[in-house]
Amino acid sequence: MKAKIFACSITIALAALTGCSSSQNAVNRSLGQAEATRTLASDSKLDVNLKASANTKLENARALKEDGKIEEAQAMAEQSELDIRLAVAKSENESVKNEDKKLEEALNADEERKVLYQSILDKETRR
Repeated sequence: MKAKIFACSITIALAALTGCSSSQNAVNRSLGQAEATRTLASDSKLDVNLKASANTKLENARALKEDGKIEEAQAMAEQSELDIRLAVAKSENESVKNEDKKLEEALNADEERKVLYQSILDKETRR
């Protein structure tokens, strides 16, 4: 009976360690992804508030990991990555809006030139 209890205890302990190891890998992966996303986005002109929020969350995730709060650390790291992605998306959206505005202005100028050239052509053909 003691042998069965001992074997069950060892099995449970190994399962718990395997689970913790898996959780450790998950939080390490989340931290790595957040760090990589932050590094890739460092060249972009990002929303300062979102960037600061993401950096704070990443530092908090590291602190939580050190305190052994693996699930909270993973969630915080994922939030950090999402904040950076949101900041990048907003930056890209603003850039696309600016480009669209320039193209629209160019198109309007082309249309005005077309009308002008058409009126000149009409005057020349009436002569």
